[in-house]
This record gives sequence, C-alpha cells and structure tokens, in this order.
Amino acid sequence: MHISALARQLLEVVFTLHSASTALTRPRLEQRLGVSSAELTPALTELARHGLLDAQRLRLTLAGLAVAVACGARSRAKPRPASRPASRGVSLIQAPIALFSQREAPRAVA
Repeated sequence: MHISALARQLLEVVFTLHSASTALTRPRLEQRLGVSSAELTPALTELARHGLLDAQRLRLTLAGLAVAVACGARSRAKPRPASRPASRGVSLIQAPIALFSQREAPRAVA
C-alpha cells in the first residue's frame, strides 16, 4: 500500500492529536499541517479509501492506528546511546530478576 507524504503526515497528526485528548477538527488539522481545505480533502479521502481513517469522525481505524504507530516509529528511529550502568555498578541487563521478596519464603510458580 502506497500512502502519499501528506496522507502519512495527516495520519501521524491525527494519532498525535487524539493521544493528546484535544478536539480534532478540520481547521485544526489544516493549521497543524499548513495546508488548505482543498489540499486536505484528497489526503482524507486517500486514508479513508485505504481503510485507515473514518473521514467523517476524523478517527483512526485499528489498521490506521497500526500504520500510524509504525510510521512514527520509523520516522523517529535514532541510534540509541550505549546504556549506562546502574548507580550501584550493576548493569540492568545483567541484574537478576527478583521473583520474591527477601522476606518471603520461595514457593513454586506455575
């Protein structure tokens, strides 16, 4: 499935604005994307045609949510710096997992 650049931006903006619990309107989308109503309509139609957005309610479908998260993760992917050791000198990855409290007697876990 090929999604145009504006439609991809729209998908991410709808995801971001719904995550922020702000009222989602066409004027707000136009302002956020810096486009006119005439430019926004084809992007809305494209996403609705692919089944990623309910254009009337301006809400992502489940498939749209998955695509928005995937697009956002790819666009924000940056090399992560090497993890620093914990303050006690033990790496978090090397630290054993404590299943029980020190005061609790061990018991079988299913």
